[in-house]
Amino acid sequence: MGFFRSHEQALRELRESPRFDLHYPAYIEVGDGALRNCIICDISASGAKLTIGAQQDIPQEFTLLLRRRCRVIRRADGQIGVQFLHGS
Repeated sequence: MGFFRSHEQALRELRESPRFDLHYPAYIEVGDGALRNCIICDISASGAKLTIGAQQDIPQEFTLLLRRRCRVIRRADGQIGVQFLHGS
């Protein structure tokens, strides 16, 4: 059955941007400054897959907030390179 691909594999091939697996905590801003915890499972330039708890109060559109403590390791030509710090 090598000619048949799984549905998941077929969907991955149709995506515009490559996705990268990760397990990163983030927040969904649901309005009025209220935040809901989530985990980013994978991410690309055009979207992401999130794991969330209760789905009832997640609006159709929202702001996804990433929070990461960083240290500047390089500064040049109006750009900086950063190192992610552990425990942040």
